[in-house]
Amino acid sequence: MRNKFKLLAVAAAAASTLGATSVQAQGVEFHGYLRTQVGTTSEGGNLQCFQGGWPIRAKYRLGNECDNYGEAMVVAPFGKADGAWAKYSLMVALQERGAQDYESTATNVDFTNERSSQAFQLASRQNFVQAGGFFGDQGAFSDAKIWIGKRYYNRHDIHINDYYYWNNSGPGAGIEDIAAGPMKLAFAYHQNGGNGSVQDQTGNNNGSALDDVVAKRYSARFYDINVNPNGKLEGELVFLKGSTASETATTGSGTMLFLQHTQGGLLGGFNKLAFVYGNKLGSGFEWLPTYPGATEGDEGKNAWRIHDQFYFDLAGTNVSGLATVSYGKLKTNGGGSNTWTSFGIRPQYNFNDNFSLAAEVGYDTGKTDSGATPKLAKLTLAPQLALAKGFWARPVFRAFVTYAKWNDDAGTQANGVFGDKRNGMTYGLQVESWW
Repeated sequence: MRNKFKLLAVAAAAASTLGATSVQAQGVEFHGYLRTQVGTTSEGGNLQCFQGGWPIRAKYRLGNECDNYGEAMVVAPFGKADGAWAKYSLMVALQERGAQDYESTATNVDFTNERSSQAFQLASRQNFVQAGGFFGDQGAFSDAKIWIGKRYYNRHDIHINDYYYWNNSGPGAGIEDIAAGPMKLAFAYHQNGGNGSVQDQTGNNNGSALDDVVAKRYSARFYDINVNPNGKLEGELVFLKGSTASETATTGSGTMLFLQHTQGGLLGGFNKLAFVYGNKLGSGFEWLPTYPGATEGDEGKNAWRIHDQFYFDLAGTNVSGLATVSYGKLKTNGGGSNTWTSFGIRPQYNFNDNFSLAAEVGYDTGKTDSGATPKLAKLTLAPQLALAKGFWARPVFRAFVTYAKWNDDAGTQANGVFGDKRNGMTYGLQVESWW
């Protein structure tokens, strides 16, 4: 052990002698997110969740989350405050089944049923370096920042659904915060796959890196545009292109457009109205453009969506909350279409600074080109304890009871614990936090 300490001391001295850049420890940041819960159903067993069948994409998350999930992020700064600077960001995600006290990343094997499952998962979510201060303190690039690596990029979600209607994340590089008159500009390149992953865009194994198809994305953002009092406009245009070294593997292309207007100063809150359009590789209802999921055979495919969410905090009433409505339509190659409609609200009443009652109502329906019309309605009541007053106060400790009702086309709900019933209830306790 003594020799190990000596080796560490020698390495540290060598780094100092060579003039290696050191991390400014005083500015290290720690961020994260956590949700974890326990519960059961009215039929017994473990906690289960309700989710409508295709093309329903929402879940109205209050009292309807079953995964124990956390993210931890460290940001380490380099450089000087009055010159060029850089920040290294690393985020890992933790997801567990919550089945027992000891859960490892080793594969659990059920020899009786001849199946295996990953009990505890550790995943890389962000791993990038961002830097600035290279272009002087005057001109369009004075505040510009460059970045390379894997990162969350221009993500927009409806919080009460945990639904990301725009998400252009993953490995890539770019430059952002370029001043251009009344707006700011950003340009980015992203890609998924490659590096011998031997998977095409549909996830099929090709068996050779030669046939690997890489989904490449070229993005231009325009944002921070003042269009009316307390109102801002932003958008992003993405071109998607499959790339391969193979002469036989198929590739495709596509485009996506995102536009959003944010209005502040409304009943103590804000309203966000977003429009999303995509064709070919960009057609779909979620996790786009991060995960394009089409091939060159989808020339006739296109999709569009409208999402609106309104956060309110009524002065003098102790009432706050968020309401949302979504509508989407996806056109298939055969000329048919799939539609999805969703609306819901989560009001919250604070009895004092620490105790509140939240209620969430959500309704989803869809229609497929085959004629199926899945429907799912959900109601949750949740008394809550938090350190402060307000809808966004975290950490928050909740008890919840959830009732859901669905039709035959919504398929089997809650992993089949309710059998042939078309309604059910769940109960539980949850803590949610971000920092």
